[in-house]
Amino acid sequence: MKKIKTLTLNKTSVNSSANFVNVKISGDIGAVFSLQIMDSSSPNKFYNFSTSTFTSDRFTSENVLKNQVLSSTTFETVVSIPSVSSNTTYSFLLFTDPFFDTRISRGVNSFFLRQDLSQNGPVTVRFSTSTDQATNKFENIGTFVGSVTGNQLQSSSSTISVSKYSLADVSTEPFLGYKFEFDVSTFSQKVADSLQPIDSDFFTSQSKTTSGTGSSVTDMILTNVDNLAVGMSLVSITSSAVTTSGSLGVLTFPTITAIDKNTKTVTLSSAHSWADNKAVVFRAYGAELIRKSTGGVFEFNNFSVKPGSVTGTDSRATGSVKVNGSVSNNSAVTVDNLLGISKDSRAFGVGIDTDGNKNLITGLSGDGNDIIFGGNQTVRDNVDLSILGSSVYAYINGDVTIKTFPSISTDIFFDVDRALVLATTD
Repeated sequence: MKKIKTLTLNKTSVNSSANFVNVKISGDIGAVFSLQIMDSSSPNKFYNFSTSTFTSDRFTSENVLKNQVLSSTTFETVVSIPSVSSNTTYSFLLFTDPFFDTRISRGVNSFFLRQDLSQNGPVTVRFSTSTDQATNKFENIGTFVGSVTGNQLQSSSSTISVSKYSLADVSTEPFLGYKFEFDVSTFSQKVADSLQPIDSDFFTSQSKTTSGTGSSVTDMILTNVDNLAVGMSLVSITSSAVTTSGSLGVLTFPTITAIDKNTKTVTLSSAHSWADNKAVVFRAYGAELIRKSTGGVFEFNNFSVKPGSVTGTDSRATGSVKVNGSVSNNSAVTVDNLLGISKDSRAFGVGIDTDGNKNLITGLSGDGNDIIFGGNQTVRDNVDLSILGSSVYAYINGDVTIKTFPSISTDIFFDVDRALVLATTD
């Protein structure tokens, strides 16, 4: 009995773009075989060897390369793989028939060979922002920009350009805004250099589900540990609180110290409790952990956060209010609103005494819209006051460069708590 010895493909996987795959069948001269190719869609599609396309009609004669006779020890053909929008698997199915005195060489009664080809769908990368503070203090937080699509783990020079991504404290009164470093001599303000975005301020997150309960333990069993990496931070557990240290903006979360893929267990740096079937969220901060989690290689270039006004970035004093009622030799000055004003800012205007710390804002009274100054002031009604050191608006600019596309669609977040300090009243 003649034998078919091997069915081989020159690739085991292809990307989402259209591809060609070489198929090679080896065996004895005179051996007879049939070949069919099926994809994993629902319903399955089958390769039409005449049109070089996949069709849903299984029983068309053109969808089977039937009763081919080896005229030499090898047979080769090229199969056209289409572009796809999701992961797909192609099964190359080779059949022999004892009627044609042919079998597969690996077994006495073996008449079937199969080889699979995987095709990875495209992945998308987006940029957004995140905060662990009240979201109503950051209007526009979480908005996605710059969607870029590519093939999984494909080398790339794609860039997401982030331009004038605005955040604003305009949702809930008082609209105090954010604190900024300022320079009275140049009448300018800025986000402090120490608060400007760096690599470790960017993250991607993975949501997982607990499998079983835990009570003050460090080993957490999950339904899967895909895309988790040692060093990632545990930031939330649906059923309980996550213990953190440090202050907002530089919070230290518990981290993953070990992963057992066989048991789907992560070991945490501190003990926690949780219920069964609850969502947990892990973050990968910084480009290196993002790479370990997603396979993507990213660079964060030229990022900056700047104060601004409703029209855009502005280093000048942007807060502006009117005095509401004249004041004579009093540290409390009533204004029409407290928009964009914070404790530790300074106020300037006609009649405002700027000697020493007299124009330093030491507190705010929300009930009466009062600014409390570091020294007594005498000022007329309706005088315009400019505020230096705080503003309602902030703007983010920068570039996310994708050197290698990740293996999964990935959202890159900038943690705005690392850069913006909410204004305070006292």
